[in-house]
Amino acid sequence: MIQALGDLSGDWKRLVIQEFSKFNLVLEFTSVDRLADITTISFDKNSTLELTRRGINYFNWDLLFSVLGPNDSEGEVLSKLNARIKILCEIKKLKSRPTADEVHGSIRVQDLAKSAKFYTWLFGVEPVEWTHRYVIFKREDIKLNFVLLISDGISLNHDTLYHLGMGVGTKEKVLEFYHSALENQIVIEKPPRTTWRGTPLHEMWLKDPDGTLIEIYARLAEDELKLMPKDKEPLALV
Repeated sequence: MIQALGDLSGDWKRLVIQEFSKFNLVLEFTSVDRLADITTISFDKNSTLELTRRGINYFNWDLLFSVLGPNDSEGEVLSKLNARIKILCEIKKLKSRPTADEVHGSIRVQDLAKSAKFYTWLFGVEPVEWTHRYVIFKREDIKLNFVLLISDGISLNHDTLYHLGMGVGTKEKVLEFYHSALENQIVIEKPPRTTWRGTPLHEMWLKDPDGTLIEIYARLAEDELKLMPKDKEPLALV
């Protein structure tokens, strides 16, 4: 049994329930006050906000219906819904899920010194160790271990790694990063703005010395979400 929350029309609810049944999954729409301790899916923004407020674990699928484009048809919705259900099915196949204590990543860079300067700025800490071949950054508060490695003549591309992101908490912090980026002559790909499609964010985009995209973002507070314009067009912050 999987439970769902969302203010969908009767036709959409029937469609969703029908698609889950094709994967041998029973989905039941309920109210937030009747939730059981089982898998929960949110299908609209109000449910997402309430589940978050109550500290209830859930899967957030509210984008499926909240950002339908003008050309979306029922068939396109079905393909998007089926893709989500397939991911859920694969997750449910796991027999165990151990947990780790740290997130580690490493990227190759062409100029180790310039990249060390950039990531010292981005992470807000100086590297804990470096040689002529690598630079190591650690942030215990976010369990991060990040390494820059010299490229050794390997051509760098950005086809696989889309971007790196740093959550900074508030709109004011995003703007602080923006003004600091200007001061430090860091390449700004997109200046600060508030976006509503997808996950609503205050965000800006930068590039590191090799052109890797960096997103600086803050999730919107509950009172900020209420200011979403009807057309959901981005709002410039500078």
